[in-house]
Amino acid sequence: MHSVFITALICVFHVNFNLSKAAFTNVAYSKPVTLSSVYSGHHGYFPGPNAVNGLLSDFVHTSTEKSPWLRIDLEANFQIHEIEMFARSGCCGAQLHDVDFTVGENIHDMHFCGHFTGHASTGQRITVFCPHNTVGRYVQLQTVNGNSNILTPAEVLVWGVREIH
Repeated sequence: MHSVFITALICVFHVNFNLSKAAFTNVAYSKPVTLSSVYSGHHGYFPGPNAVNGLLSDFVHTSTEKSPWLRIDLEANFQIHEIEMFARSGCCGAQLHDVDFTVGENIHDMHFCGHFTGHASTGQRITVFCPHNTVGRYVQLQTVNGNSNILTPAEVLVWGVREIH
């Protein structure tokens, strides 16, 4: 009986969670991604498009640098509600740490949306809710602490709606 109740509760939560996002779509799916650098070595090549392809089984990987970043060009202005970042599922989740999330209508005028503090766990889903009326074409994630960092998210989702003038 207890397991039936928990299963029902999970189903209700899942339905309510999905309904709450009904007005929003993942506006980052298959959009252009630029990385501050791209790791290319004996372990492989992990380019920017891996972050917006809908797969949690691959990931992007920058070279080692002080403040690596990933920038998504949404190709139009959107009202941004929420940004989700998923840590790698196979290993190394802690490589994602202390990330600033910014949004802007151009890359020279980015506004703070949120921050993730600490180290992610393997496979962790990190969610940042942007302030009301956050509008932008560009979404950027950047590691902001440490001197020798790599940025390796498996996927980035940007939930929003097209801005209508």
